Order: sequence, then structure tokens, then C-alpha cells
Amino acid sequence: MAVRHFGGMKLEIDLPIDEAPGLRGHVLEELACLLFKQGILRFGQAQKLAGLGFIEFQAALADRQIPRFTLEMFEQELRHAGHQ
Repeated sequence: MAVRHFGGMKLEIDLPIDEAPGLRGHVLEELACLLFKQGILRFGQAQKLAGLGFIEFQAALADRQIPRFTLEMFEQELRHAGHQ
């Protein structure tokens, strides 16, 4: 069973780990990437769910062609930087 705690939320997933070694990590990584892509989880939350380090999670997103920043996020950062 895969269990992750983050932000006051608990996620439990029953997986047939004995039947497919490595399935648990793969499923959690896929789920984390999907939830990040959909904007449900922030980067740090998704990284923790995946059980990966910062660089490894960035690589996982890149492998799936999921941008770390959207154009909208980049434009917001530029606007914010211009007001300082």
C-alpha cells in the first residue's frame, strides 16, 4: 500500500506490489505529475507525493513535457518583478 501525507491530506492506494516491482513508485510519480499539470498540487506537494528530489521531479515533468512554469505564471513573475 502506498501512503503519502501532504498538506493535511492523506492518500492511500492499494497496489499489487508483489506482482510488479517498482509499480508503486511509478504510479505515484505519474499521479504527482498529472496532479501538478492540472494545477491541483503545487510543485513541492507533487514532488513530495512522487517521493522524488527537486531535480528528479523536474526531470519527471520534463520527460512528460509538462512545463514547470506556464506562460501565465511567467508573465505574472515579470509583472511582479517590475513593481519592485
